[in-house]
Amino acid sequence: MMMRVLLVAALLGPLPASAFAQENWSLSKGGGEVAFVARHFGIQTASGRFGTVDGTLALDFDRPEHSRIRMTIQTGSLRTGADLVDGFIKGQTMLDVAHYPVASFVSQQVVRTGERSLSITGQLTIRGASLPVTVTAVAESDPAGLRAGGNLPFHANASFSRAAFGIGREVNIVDDQVEIDIKGVVSR
Repeated sequence: MMMRVLLVAALLGPLPASAFAQENWSLSKGGGEVAFVARHFGIQTASGRFGTVDGTLALDFDRPEHSRIRMTIQTGSLRTGADLVDGFIKGQTMLDVAHYPVASFVSQQVVRTGERSLSITGQLTIRGASLPVTVTAVAESDPAGLRAGGNLPFHANASFSRAAFGIGREVNIVDDQVEIDIKGVVSR
C-alpha cells in the first residue's frame, strides 16, 4: 500500500537539448501525496494517503535513461480517515510499521513514452521485500517552459501485489492488487 514512491518520475518531460543536462531535483516540501486504493471484486474497500513522502531525483531531460529517482515513504504516516482501519493496516499483519517504518522506490530504468510521460521501472521495497514495479508518470505542465528554481507538478500511478510483499496474506476482504496514485511537485 505505499509505493507511492514512484511519483517523482513524472517529471521527466521533454526539454530542448539546450535546456540542461542532469540536474538534482527534490520533491517540494509538502508537495507530494501518495495514495492507495484496494478493491474487492472491483469495488473499492479501502483507501488512504501517506503524509510523509520524500524524494530526490537526478534528471537528464535530454537522455532520460541517465536519470535516477529515489523515493521514501514513512509507513506510519498512513491515514485512511478511520483510526481502526489505520491501526489494522499499520499492524503486524499488513505494513508492520513497527518493524518496517519506511517503504522506498529506487529507479532502474526511465523511458520516455510521450512528450510529457515516462515509464519508470525500479525496485519497490515494502516490509523488507524488494521487487520490480513499473510506474507511469506524466508531467502536468510543459517542462520545456520551466525556469531555474521553478516547480513541476506531476501525477503517477502503479500497482503491486500484496502477496508478493507479504502484506496481509490471510486477509481476504481485498483483492491482491493494490493501486497507487501519486501526485506531487518537484523543484530544482
